[in-house]
Order: sequence, then C-alpha cells, then structure tokens
Amino acid sequence: MHKKITKFKSLLTLLLVSTSLFLNGCNNTENPKQVTSKENIESESISNSQVSSLNNAEIHFIDTGNSDAILIKEGETFTLIDGGDNDDEASMVRYLNNQGVKNIKYLISTHAHADHLGGLDAVVKNFAVENAFVSNGSADSKSYRDFINALSDKGLSPSVPLENNKFFLENSYFEVLNTNGGSTTNEQSLVLLFTNKNDKILFTGDAEAGTEKEIMPKLCDIDLLKVGHHGSRSSSTDELLQKTTPEYAVIQVGKGNSYGHPHKETMDKLKRLGIEVHRNDECSDIIFISTGDGVSTNCKAGSYTPGKRESSNSDIQNNDQQINNQQSGQNDEIVYYTPKGKSYHSRRDCSALIRSKTILSGTIKESNKLDPCDRCYGK
Repeated sequence: MHKKITKFKSLLTLLLVSTSLFLNGCNNTENPKQVTSKENIESESISNSQVSSLNNAEIHFIDTGNSDAILIKEGETFTLIDGGDNDDEASMVRYLNNQGVKNIKYLISTHAHADHLGGLDAVVKNFAVENAFVSNGSADSKSYRDFINALSDKGLSPSVPLENNKFFLENSYFEVLNTNGGSTTNEQSLVLLFTNKNDKILFTGDAEAGTEKEIMPKLCDIDLLKVGHHGSRSSSTDELLQKTTPEYAVIQVGKGNSYGHPHKETMDKLKRLGIEVHRNDECSDIIFISTGDGVSTNCKAGSYTPGKRESSNSDIQNNDQQINNQQSGQNDEIVYYTPKGKSYHSRRDCSALIRSKTILSGTIKESNKLDPCDRCYGK
C-alpha cells in the first residue's frame, strides 16, 4: 500500500488536542495530535527530517513464543499491550528494562487468557503503571487473579476503556473499537486502532470472526495488522483483510507450538492478497518504526509456511487417555453445555452460558463436546 503524502514545506502548526475527543480516526483526513514538548521549538525552523523524528513511534512485537506481548514507545511514553505467558515474567521485565521503561502510561490486557496476561503481574510489580485496561468479561483463572492482585497491591483498579475514546501517548493515540464483550474469551478481546499521523496499525488480540464482523464499520485502510489469535484459521477473515488492505502483517507465534499456528488457511489468505508477513518464530523480536508517513522494519520478510503441530509423547499419551476415558465412560464429571455450543462447562452459572435458553447437563461423554470452557477451566 502506497500513500501520497504532502510534505511540509514551510510553517508547522502544533495543535494541542484534548484526550477526550470521541471522533473515529478512520474518518479523519487530518489526525489530531496532542503534543508534549520539553523545549520551545521555533516552528519556522523545523526541517522535514525534524518533523519526521517528532512523529516517530516504535512498535515492538516481543518474542514470547506462542503468546502476545507488544510495546509501543513514543519518546518517553510507553504503552504495553499484553505480557506473554506465565513463564515469560522474567523475560518481560528484562525486555522492558532494556528499553528504558520506568513508567507505563497504558497497560492493556486484551483478554483473560494466560498466554496474553501471564507475565503482566510481574510487569505491574516492577514498573509504575498509570492506567490499566481490561476487556469486558469475567475470568477465574490463577493467571488472571495474579494480575488483578498485583494491581490491587499497588492501589490500581483496572477498568474497561471507553469505546472510541482517544488515548494519547504524545503525538500518537489509540482507540478501542469494541468494549461490549463477546460469547467467548477470545471474542472479548479488545481491538485497538493505533494512529500516528498518517500511519494506522490494528491490534486484534485473539479476536475471531464474530468480533471482526462487529467492528467492520469502523475499519479503514491500515499499514500494519497484528494477525489475530497467532494466525489461527478462526481469525483474520477475508472480509477484514479486504476492508483494511494492510501492507504488513505480524504473527506472534512460537516454533513448534501444539496448536499448529499459524494455520494454512490464514497463510494462504495473506499470500493471496500479497501482504508481507513477519513472524516471531522466524525473526524473534520484531520492531516496526512508524514515522507518521509510513512504517518499516529491519526484520526480514517471513514465509507463508503454516505451522506444524509438534506434540510430545506425554501430550499424545494424555490425549489418548482422555479419549479412552470418554469412550469407556470412566470420566463421570457432570458438565453443562448447550446443543449448539462447542464447549462443556463445569458450572451452570458460567458467564458464557448466561444468554443460553437451553442448558443441558451430563457427563463429558454425553455432552459430545471435546473442548473445556476457557472460563471454567482457566485455559
């Protein structure tokens, strides 16, 4: 995607804009900016290169394996979107220290899965946090409790951000396109549109087709897409890709993960549309620079090769044992489920079942469902 940008040739006017604006960035031809300046700048003397440097922002897709962790850095202002898995706590703290992070203006947990918030409790303990945002949903996993308790110990209360509000770093800002939750934890993922002057980057968490359809009217052309759900076939639909026409796509995925991410269906779509791919499993940490007039990276373009599921002997044995238990009726746990649902639940009052008109109960074998509910079983 190539943009026609009119270069500044004379006077640069710096506008101070309140963070409470509710305009959608996709509809703005001139993006508002909030400028924090430590020096008095003579606007008439600013060259094109200086203007470019004023707008620079770094987007770090941190390699935490098959999990998400994204750091946005503009000047001395930082936003962190997700924080890897539970075993990434030390590496997350180390990476942020290496980037000079002392204060995080916005800490965002896109949704309540451990592979997105597992390392956030360590981040909260080791860095000052101004604002903590979470998705609209409930969770009772240990990873989520550890995160919330870490915030509480510092006197912080997480909140669901206001939809379509603008949250400024310095010149750049992000908007949350959805806050009403969804029927699954993945579909509750907060989707963020980051705007730096003329550059737009879409962060999707693990959002799937339902959430993508919901936010479709708010979408526009973007420069960079963080591919949803580690490249799963359930995310990054044709409709989303065709509506946003990204030039680049980043997939946060680990080598030899047990899910087979990224899936062939997703990689085929990206290849067919000519979207340049960058992957953590091939390039480790990926850093994009946004100048306000385009994005770029030193990371080599990645492949469209789908992931290959690699299961250990213990994984295979556990899966075989689970199947045998179900087939032989040895698993007598009573679970709850709906006729058309994909998962079984340990609790009838699970929030994922609230809207269901018909709730059935029986053994796992009787339910004929293979997937445990993320909320009930904390996976």
